[in-house]
Amino acid sequence: MSITKIYSFFSSSFLKKLVFAGILEFGPIILFVISYEHFHIYRATCILMLATIVSTIIIYRFQKRLPFIALYIAFLTIIFGFLTISHREPKFIQIRDTLYDVIFALTLIIGLIRSRSFLRMSFNSVLPMTIQAWNRITYSWILFFLCVALANEYIRRTMELSQWFHFKAGMILITILFGIITLFLFYEKEKKIAPSN
Repeated sequence: MSITKIYSFFSSSFLKKLVFAGILEFGPIILFVISYEHFHIYRATCILMLATIVSTIIIYRFQKRLPFIALYIAFLTIIFGFLTISHREPKFIQIRDTLYDVIFALTLIIGLIRSRSFLRMSFNSVLPMTIQAWNRITYSWILFFLCVALANEYIRRTMELSQWFHFKAGMILITILFGIITLFLFYEKEKKIAPSN
C-alpha cells in the first residue's frame, strides 16, 4: 500500500479523533510515569487510578455508550491499584499490566474463533477497512500483547522498580509505532457497494 493512500484517508477530522483517543488512552500512563519520577509509587498509583476514572468518564460522554474496553481498564486499575496501596506492594500494579495484555490477547483470539473482529467492531466507524485487513491487524495485536505480557513479567521479576518504569515509558512509544506500522502494512480501504437500481 502506498503512503499517499494513507495520507489521503487521514483527514483533519480523523487525525483530531486519533490524537484525542491517544491522549485518553496514554494520558493516565504518562501521568503515572511522571508522578513516579516526582513522588513515589503509591502516590503515582493514586494518580493513575484517578486519571483512569476521569479518562473513562470522558470517553463515555463522547461515545454516548458504555465504553467496555475503557471500563475493563478502569476495573483492573482500581482493583490492582487498591491492592498496591493497601498492601504497600508495587508488584500488584505491575501484575495489572500482564493481565491487561493477556486478557486483551485472549479476547481477540476468542473473537477470531467466533469470526468476529472486536477491533473492527470498536474502530471501523472511524477507520473503515476490509474484514481481511482487520483480521491481519488483529493477529498482529494478539502477538504484540502476548510479547509485551512476557516482557513485563520478565522485567518485573528480574529488575528494579525504576527499570520497570523505564520499560513502561518506552512501551508508550513502541505501542504507538506498532500501531502505525501495522496500519501501514495492512490497511485496505473498505469498498462501498453501490446501491442497485
